[in-house]
Amino acid sequence: MLDNKKIKWDSIISRIDKQRFTPIISNGVMNDTLFGNDNLVQAWSTHISYPLTDCDNLTRAAQFLSITERDPVQAKNDYLLFLNRQLLKFVRAKSGDKPAFLDKAKLKRDVKTLSLSQLATNRLNYPDFKEEQDNPLNILASLDLPIYLTTSHHHFMEAALTAMSKTPRTEVYCWRDDLKDNLPPEYLIDQDFEPTVENPLVYHLHGIDDYPDSLVLTEDDHLEFLVNVTRHFKKADFIPSTIRNALSSSQLLLLGYELHAWDLRVLLQGLIKDLPRRSRSFAIQLPHTDIEGVNDPQEFQNYLHQYFDQAKFDIYWGTPQSFMQTLWEKWEEF
Repeated sequence: MLDNKKIKWDSIISRIDKQRFTPIISNGVMNDTLFGNDNLVQAWSTHISYPLTDCDNLTRAAQFLSITERDPVQAKNDYLLFLNRQLLKFVRAKSGDKPAFLDKAKLKRDVKTLSLSQLATNRLNYPDFKEEQDNPLNILASLDLPIYLTTSHHHFMEAALTAMSKTPRTEVYCWRDDLKDNLPPEYLIDQDFEPTVENPLVYHLHGIDDYPDSLVLTEDDHLEFLVNVTRHFKKADFIPSTIRNALSSSQLLLLGYELHAWDLRVLLQGLIKDLPRRSRSFAIQLPHTDIEGVNDPQEFQNYLHQYFDQAKFDIYWGTPQSFMQTLWEKWEEF
């Protein structure tokens, strides 16, 4: 087991300097950036009358709604609209209904028509990455990295990079073949684009909120993603060589993933686990004492170490915030 105190921060910083360090950012980190620690998934599960006890399981709740609505795309639209409404409530409560909310009729329309990314960054200017210097996304954007991978559906990594005067490019993995015809050309692979620190690539594995049908959200979506990413991995017209090289030859940072969640399990099995040349990497996990439903914390911790060790990951026990803050402090010292 790797103690947090034994982490070789100078080695991580050296890999960043050599551009051999690639973060993989969860949707949970993005949601925490907007809503803090509020449990959005539980709130949405209540909203859709999800009948099971695992009301914090987004994938299963989405599967439930897609079946009961008999329309997977409508389930995704419902989820995104719920996020928009929750964001508006959250920002209103935080701001005290300042002038940004005076045109309430237009704002009500925007909640229904804009994506969460557009509503947050373009309409509400939230979060303000220029002010929130300790935000994990802000710290990531400050590092000299050419590639950011994410399973988030939103553009907040791009917003953080833009706040750092960088010009990010967004690309979206077409996990279903028909997405190549449905996504706009600017989101598809540009074989001539070479990511740099000033012009980094943000690669969205699980779709983008501008196009709800592109989201990997339900159990069926994750199963289809797993099947297709396995056969697409070596095809340059589906996954660019820059992404394949980053996964196989750089140190990875899994940021904000939960062990039981579908997004992590599918990532490890479909993209990461069997890459032979990949460097030993890091997964950020909450301390076992902070995880609900654990009867034997020590045995669970041993299990986590063995699980991630098989995939060549060491565990940092803590929050994404604490890891990124420590990394930034070490970066400034180096």
